[in-house]
Amino acid sequence: MQSKIDLIQEKAQKIKLIVSDVDGVMTRGDLFFDKNGNEPFGQFNIYDGFAVIIAHECGLKTAVISGRHSLCTESRCKALGVEEIHTGVLNKKMKLNEIVERLKLNMDEVVFIGDDLIDLPAIKLVGLSFAPITAVNEVKDRVDYITQTTCGNGVLREVVELILNAQGKYQEYVNQFLE
Repeated sequence: MQSKIDLIQEKAQKIKLIVSDVDGVMTRGDLFFDKNGNEPFGQFNIYDGFAVIIAHECGLKTAVISGRHSLCTESRCKALGVEEIHTGVLNKKMKLNEIVERLKLNMDEVVFIGDDLIDLPAIKLVGLSFAPITAVNEVKDRVDYITQTTCGNGVLREVVELILNAQGKYQEYVNQFLE
């Protein structure tokens, strides 16, 4: 019988696209507003930012689908070169289907990382799903893998490293910094 980690590694070998929620995954989920109700800044983890760069350099595509409209999220993701940036999306399942169809991928080639109830319909579609250890229980009960990393502290980096290790690409990427 195949172990759970072996099954996850087998699924990870097929991955071509990483799709992530933002608030509660790439951020701690804290929101910052000024007295006029504007969002003056967002807080993102540098390890997640570098994870996007690593993913791209190793041939993976990236996308974010956030339920909350955020100019900070859009700006950060654009600066990192995230190919698909969608904020203010309440039907993540529909948006995910659109992205996968446009990129001509199969769902078993897609990862989704989510942390809350709004993410469940997308989580059920993909070949491999992740949630941070800080996600709500209903999500953690339904994903393939729960990260050791808490939200806003490198969840995306942990996922990228796991996928690239399964694909045999991560150590080669690291080696360029060791020469």
